[in-house]
Amino acid sequence: MKTADHLRRAVELIEKYGLYTGDDSYVGPDGSLDLCAALYQGATCVLPEVFRTDTVAATEAIKSSAWAMAAIRAVYDALGPEVTMPETDGPDEVIDRVSHWAATAPFRQAQPPTRTQVMGRLLRTAEALDPQAATAAA
Repeated sequence: MKTADHLRRAVELIEKYGLYTGDDSYVGPDGSLDLCAALYQGATCVLPEVFRTDTVAATEAIKSSAWAMAAIRAVYDALGPEVTMPETDGPDEVIDRVSHWAATAPFRQAQPPTRTQVMGRLLRTAEALDPQAATAAA
């Protein structure tokens, strides 16, 4: 599978389980998924228990997956300089900024992006990575 496919799979997971916007774990008490957890599961097809219990270990699992990091990096790159600092951000910051973007209100805005807006961003990013698939689906 390609990164664009992983992004589309993450959208399906967010639609099914919900988008978790808390900052205490990668999985909410109701089973909703943090954006990076959804991207990890979309890329790897699994979500280890550590995502529910240990954020440090979960972050290490994310960093160890080239597929998950490619999906997270694609979203990070799509967010642009108002959210990211590409010159200085390492893997931990990339993960943190993507999760933070989906869970908090942007500068000068009262509300964080909605679940629909987050899913739309993922789909637009997937389309930009794989425009032929988007054309074929239309």
